[in-house]
Amino acid sequence: MGKKGLKCLLFVLLGFTGTYMALVGVYKLGTMAIIIMGLIFLGLGIAFTFFSITISDVRKSNYCGIFSGLFLWAILGEVVEKLSIIAVAQWRMFPLLGGFTFLVVLFGIKKYLPAGLLFSVGGFNAVWFLHFIMVNQFELMGRTSWITYPSCVSFALLAILFGYRMVKARTDSENMAYSLALLLSWWTVLEYIWGWRLIPGPWML
Repeated sequence: MGKKGLKCLLFVLLGFTGTYMALVGVYKLGTMAIIIMGLIFLGLGIAFTFFSITISDVRKSNYCGIFSGLFLWAILGEVVEKLSIIAVAQWRMFPLLGGFTFLVVLFGIKKYLPAGLLFSVGGFNAVWFLHFIMVNQFELMGRTSWITYPSCVSFALLAILFGYRMVKARTDSENMAYSLALLLSWWTVLEYIWGWRLIPGPWML
């Protein structure tokens, strides 16, 4: 399962990086370009959500779910904030985030949703949750607050744990879930490092 998990990680990382860099580039082109890109991401998110439900192959369905969550986050978590419509990472959004997280966990445990769709909402929820923690630590407590350092270390340790569980996974869905968790944990560590200005972030290139 290790090779399958690594393949998933690299494939999703490519999509994650491409989406991130596309947003960084479009932000420099003005409001209309941001709106157009947002509509593209919305269309992609809806399309991949549909594919995650209808495709019978487990891994392909899960991939569609992962990219569905990524594209939906790009529009609902990034573009709408850039357009000053709503900022879902603000601390005031915690009740909504908490309620959504509860439902995702409940649906996952009870298996109310097909695996592909669960990857979609679960991936979206994970990005939102991790982004929420980091953003509010930096904004409310300061970029060099002491709490940011143990938080970063915790995410790094989680990434190691998820990597181990990814290798030991027995099913494709479990393998891909831990692979995605590993990617998001390490990405969060990288964002902490960017936030500390230890290395330049993509927006500075």
